[in-house]
Amino acid sequence: MQRSQLISIAAAIGIVAVLAGFYFFNSRPPSAAQLPERMTGALAGMKTVQGRVDVTQGTVTLEQEFWSQPPTFMRAEVDKGPAGFQGTIVVLDEEEAWVYVPSLGLVTVADRESASTSNGGQAGTSYLGTLAEDVLAALNTSTDVQVVGEEQAAGRPALRVQLLVNPTDTPFGAGQLTVWLDKRFYYPLAVEGDNGFSLRFQFARFNQEIDPATWVFVPPPGATVRRVGGE
Repeated sequence: MQRSQLISIAAAIGIVAVLAGFYFFNSRPPSAAQLPERMTGALAGMKTVQGRVDVTQGTVTLEQEFWSQPPTFMRAEVDKGPAGFQGTIVVLDEEEAWVYVPSLGLVTVADRESASTSNGGQAGTSYLGTLAEDVLAALNTSTDVQVVGEEQAAGRPALRVQLLVNPTDTPFGAGQLTVWLDKRFYYPLAVEGDNGFSLRFQFARFNQEIDPATWVFVPPPGATVRRVGGE
């Protein structure tokens, strides 16, 4: 074998070794200290998420279809749950938040910019829309974070993380919170808290194009429209 061939083979082996090392470093679970930075970086590559999610508080479970294009757009439609919640639709666009409750025949509209400075900022937001940033805030403020290991969630590889929540900085309430973060995008695929709250995706798809019409809501005929915040 000629010297040039040996050099080429050695160079190829070196490149493979570097790539293998890079893959191993980026695929192994992060430490608790590395988790917020790793999550921030991974979420930057997530453009859209859509799926089906079950949200439970106590004995009440709402099954919802979900679409999100952070940081602005979101839509959730409840199609299974107690009669008073069935058919509820929440839509967030660039300017407004719409909530339609068929059982009340009521559409509530909030100006998102005005609502952010009044009513605690709740009128123009949704816990589903801020899920990832709320979990990230909990990780940043918790004094006890543990990366337990890797499990499946929503049919995808995920990191199981346990942390103690500071109730003044997040909407999850005090106590222990368990979160399953998608291993690629670090988006929360499931959340379980000590207070009886849980959120779990049945399935989730990332970075698929979402029809812009998804973010448009037209009040049904006969519904009462009530505007809060703004003019």
